[in-house]
Amino acid sequence: MAPDRIGITGANGFIGAHLLRSAVARGFRPVAFLQRNTSLEPIADLEGKYDGVFGDLLDRESVDAFVGRCDAIFHLAGLNRYWAEDRALFHRINVLGVQNVAEACVRRRVRKLVHTSSCITLGASDAACPRNEDSPYNLERLNFLYADTKKAGEEEIKRRVRERGLPAVIVNPTSAIGERDYGPTPIGKPIADIARGMWPVYVAGGACFIDVHDVVRGLWLALERGTVGRQYLLVGENLSNQEFMTKVAGIAGVARPRFKAPKALLDVVGAVAEWTADRFTRKAPALTSAMSGLIGRYLYFDGARAHTELGFKAGPVTPAIERCVLWFREAR
Repeated sequence: MAPDRIGITGANGFIGAHLLRSAVARGFRPVAFLQRNTSLEPIADLEGKYDGVFGDLLDRESVDAFVGRCDAIFHLAGLNRYWAEDRALFHRINVLGVQNVAEACVRRRVRKLVHTSSCITLGASDAACPRNEDSPYNLERLNFLYADTKKAGEEEIKRRVRERGLPAVIVNPTSAIGERDYGPTPIGKPIADIARGMWPVYVAGGACFIDVHDVVRGLWLALERGTVGRQYLLVGENLSNQEFMTKVAGIAGVARPRFKAPKALLDVVGAVAEWTADRFTRKAPALTSAMSGLIGRYLYFDGARAHTELGFKAGPVTPAIERCVLWFREAR
């Protein structure tokens, strides 16, 4: 039976706003949990078509009030950055916030919680071989707080499924790309920079990229068909960083990156930039130690489980890059 009331946390974030728009198109009047003091510009076109609940993931009462209005919850709210001035913010949002949502779902007996995690919780490989839902997390030494806390939040969901009967499914999207990237996201920012001809070099390694509309479709499939306690990767195209940067440059009509940046140099630059940001500028650096630590490694993934169990298969990522580049040029 389809749920009557859909709730979405992070509904004004990149993926959340696309999901909110999709829910409206499906005939729902969704309930959007909106973090206080965040911009509603990404969902301004949907005004009057959803019910907004302003709150804070760390405020249990506001989370409980939101969950109590819903039959099913998509939890997308999180801190998706490489750096934050307040490092404890990663744990508060990506772990404590997850705990509050999960506990509210148990108390309010929601039919299903779709917890949106990240492919990063399944680690990275030194060779170009795809990882899957059973791959171990192996990035502890990078001091990559986003990845560490997303993994910890995911484990909180799994524990409550086992111990509290939480009816949750975990979805792990790869790097989502598309229009309306207001943030911009950690993948949208380099696309915008490459499209402006600001990246003459490429770096070793690779990642998996997916159209944000495919991510939204995968989230609905997880709600409708996902088995409680299961974890599903939403996989698009595995591309080397050189292939990806060349593809973006070609779409944008700018010169493709021709030179490979030495990893040793980037390690030094990342460490210095992060040190300077922490102690002086208090502004997000262009490169961090965690980012440089991932250079030369592969975030390649296998989407067989989602294909077999959910019927999910993503399309090509090129149309998403085209929409993203066009949107940045017109809107930014």
